[in-house]
Amino acid sequence: MHNIVVFLLLLCVVPTVSANEHEGEPVNVKEIVFGHIGDSYEWHITTWGETEVRIPLPVIVYSSTTGWHAFLSSELVENGGTYEGLSIAPAGSKYEGKIVEHDAAGQEVRPFDISITKVTLALLINSLLLVVIVLGVAHWYKKKPRGAAAPGGFVGLMEMFIMMVNDDVIKSCVGPKYKKFAPYLLTAFFFIFINNLMGLIPFFPGGANVTGNIAITMVLALFTFVIVNVFGTRTYWKEIFWPDVPGGSRCLCP
Repeated sequence: MHNIVVFLLLLCVVPTVSANEHEGEPVNVKEIVFGHIGDSYEWHITTWGETEVRIPLPVIVYSSTTGWHAFLSSELVENGGTYEGLSIAPAGSKYEGKIVEHDAAGQEVRPFDISITKVTLALLINSLLLVVIVLGVAHWYKKKPRGAAAPGGFVGLMEMFIMMVNDDVIKSCVGPKYKKFAPYLLTAFFFIFINNLMGLIPFFPGGANVTGNIAITMVLALFTFVIVNVFGTRTYWKEIFWPDVPGGSRCLCP
């Protein structure tokens, strides 16, 4: 899906590229595109004339030498790129784009960083949006008596969407005991769906590359891996360690 984002951004960049080529100024398209979808300590909204409209985000780090630091990323801009001994690593550094400090030898050192970055803020916004949607639909059903007329509008759309995923994907893949796993699988599905959908929106609060971040995909993969192996049936483990393949090949399959 984020290939589509890159394509749309390239369409927006084309007129600028053409204009700058006439002026003889080279344009780094890669820098422009990845500047929009990459993570950062601020959220770029738009450029109004010569003014950059950005949302500064909280920088929260712990240094082993100077302790805790908490400030807005705008302080770095206002103080020439360095504030309280901290700065953002330049291009070419192994910590490129991340907050660093320098030790006594002048080497870049990463402090413990729990800052609210662009991806983190987008994750919080998208998760809140998901909770609002799910609780809103649940509230409609809670108010209506059993046997009431089928919902219409947005609630009806969500019911159709949820039932499609539940019946056509989860039930058919998991089997008779699917109900135990349906809550997690539905949550994971709509979490990914909402984040990908918001990633396609080219303006705030969309446009953040949440599901392209390794931390997000790693956590989803880890939870799924644990659930699959903890609740795996005898048939599952047999297929792992003793599959139905020609004799000598079985010892190689795991």
